[in-house]
Amino acid sequence: MLLVYNILAGFVLIFILPYFFLRYKLGLFRKAAVGIKERFGFYNIDKGSYIILHASSVGELKTVTNFVIKLRKEFPQKKILILTMTPYGYKYVCDKNISDYVYFAPIDIPFCVEKLFLKATPLMLILVESELWPNLIFSAKRKGAKIVLINGRMSDRSFKRYLFIKEFMAEILKRFDLICAREESDKKKFVVLGFDEKKIIKTGNMKYDKIEYKEHKIIKTKRDYGFSETDLIFVAGSTREKEEDIVINVYKRLVSKFRGLKLVIAPRYPDRCKEIEKLLEKENIVYRRKSQLNNNDLKISGYRCLLLDTIGELASIYSIGTVVFVGGSLFEGAGGHNMLEPAELGKTVIFGKHVKNFKESAEGLVSNEAAFQVEDENEFFDCAHKILSDQKLRDEMGNKAKEFVINQRGATDRTIKIISEMIKNA
Repeated sequence: MLLVYNILAGFVLIFILPYFFLRYKLGLFRKAAVGIKERFGFYNIDKGSYIILHASSVGELKTVTNFVIKLRKEFPQKKILILTMTPYGYKYVCDKNISDYVYFAPIDIPFCVEKLFLKATPLMLILVESELWPNLIFSAKRKGAKIVLINGRMSDRSFKRYLFIKEFMAEILKRFDLICAREESDKKKFVVLGFDEKKIIKTGNMKYDKIEYKEHKIIKTKRDYGFSETDLIFVAGSTREKEEDIVINVYKRLVSKFRGLKLVIAPRYPDRCKEIEKLLEKENIVYRRKSQLNNNDLKISGYRCLLLDTIGELASIYSIGTVVFVGGSLFEGAGGHNMLEPAELGKTVIFGKHVKNFKESAEGLVSNEAAFQVEDENEFFDCAHKILSDQKLRDEMGNKAKEFVINQRGATDRTIKIISEMIKNA
């Protein structure tokens, strides 16, 4: 099956390379060239043994930041190398100085993966959440590495797909020495696919754990974004395509009731800001991009909407919100985004029905009366109106949300304890 996978992956690579090359040459897809040498296995790295951690994007990296910091503290003599797949993830690691080494992950074909491991011998390969790359896993195991999945999760969609190739998945999972699963439901799915139940531990969701490092203790104020301290702020975070239309419609209805209400839209992918600008201009909503704010903007807010086009400020934006919506949840596809981040800040959160990636977190918040889950635009408006109208309600729900997150913490420390023992006994 691995041979079949590699043949198919090779064919796909051959066919898509001309497409990306053409778009790059035309200036339409500059991000295709970011880290291109590393993606093909050409790494400027000293030969040696490394603990290698693979985290696909910014979301996964934020989840394991505290884990990596504690691992470095526990084993200062070990070299930790982070592999990521996105430019935003790469920039996040560099900006936050999480690790001494960060590179773009190789394309998952034998040539690229082997070239990485010729220089960086993996003592341990730590994969985050759902990163099951066959060649990376098989090759690392051949090099003698311990292989671990931390904060392991499996969506219903992935599980159904993997069932069609259950034998192949069983072969991949046999290479793992341990899986630290987020939830009991994730644990059961891995077992069904062929993983040894004795080697899987439910450690909890690391997203509940507070980021303790210095930078994240700096929470900005409303004035830092050009708003007054008395302004009511409607924050829509991690929004996806089509969701901004609904957010803007809800805002228009709310602002007729709450005249001073301001809007902040933080799209999941900042490069979508241009299309959001067109929506705002169509509705005659005066806006500013965060990257373009100047001193005059900060002194006198002449705009109704702030468009967050920067990386790493979502927590600060959530902290100034009066009502917070978390996107990726109104339509199928994305599976929802992290509603725990604003909940931890004591915010009353609104999200849609499509949150399969955070199913148990969403259920916990709703069942504890700490969040609202909405079906459509009308329910969205009703809940936002209720929150804005009743300070006592939003304070009570915000306190419950924060308490819920605090009570779920500890996954990072449990995982560190397990991984540390494995490294010491290796």
